[in-house]
Amino acid sequence: MSAARIARLIIDGYSLLHRDPELKPLLATRLGIARQLLIRKVERVAGDLAERAVIVFDGSGRSVDPETTNPDLEVLFAPANRTADTVIEQLVYADPEPERILVITSDRLERQTVIAAGADSMSCGDFLDLVRARTESFTRPRKSARDKRATLGDYFPDA
Repeated sequence: MSAARIARLIIDGYSLLHRDPELKPLLATRLGIARQLLIRKVERVAGDLAERAVIVFDGSGRSVDPETTNPDLEVLFAPANRTADTVIEQLVYADPEPERILVITSDRLERQTVIAAGADSMSCGDFLDLVRARTESFTRPRKSARDKRATLGDYFPDA
């Protein structure tokens, strides 16, 4: 991916959930909560990474998550007759600038398909590392030689 800002970040929701060590334990018993926590995690960094972000989940009888309030993050559920992979591929193929799309999935075939269509791809593990690094950069206090006590300014990265 070039240095230009990504126009669209497309995430295979369940692929990412299955790779997230913090959320994976919730999948068997609290799927809805795991999904919402994943959405919140992506919301925190999506605006820094791309102009628009889309998380696509396999179908659950609805098309859009009504609880998502971030206008830069869209949550889609694939219809019952299609998979999230199919929806992701359609989003990439329909975009006039697929080279400005980054697809997040650990499905090797899906990654090859979107790359063949002109988009870029990143594994879920690499994306989670990126999210972790971005989140830590906002929450880790900077060390100050003159004052050992942390202040509010220590929690924000240099501008």
